[in-house]
Amino acid sequence: MSDIISNITPSDCPMHSLIKSEKIHARTYSYMEDSLAAAAVNAAVEGADASIGTLSATTERTGTAQILQKSLQVSATADAIKSHGRAKETALKLVA
Repeated sequence: MSDIISNITPSDCPMHSLIKSEKIHARTYSYMEDSLAAAAVNAAVEGADASIGTLSATTERTGTAQILQKSLQVSATADAIKSHGRAKETALKLVA
C-alpha cells in the first residue's frame, strides 16, 4: 500500500491549460467566434496575379454565468483515524 494518492483531473491537460480565462461583468455575456478556413491548395508561381479570397463573417455567441458549489461533510472520527495517503479525510474531500 502506498501513502501517495494521485488525482487525475480534467483541468490538468495541455488544452485546458492553454485556454485563458476572461473576467465578465454581467450575468450574461457575449463573445465573437471565428472559423478557420478550410485547407486548400494555394501554392502560386512567382509573379502570379493574386485572387480575392472569400472571408466569412464572425458569429456572436452568448453565455450565462453561474455559481457552482460543492458541499462536503466529514465526521471528526473520520478525520482522526489514520488513513493511507492523507493526513485527514477532509483534505482529500476538498480536492476531489
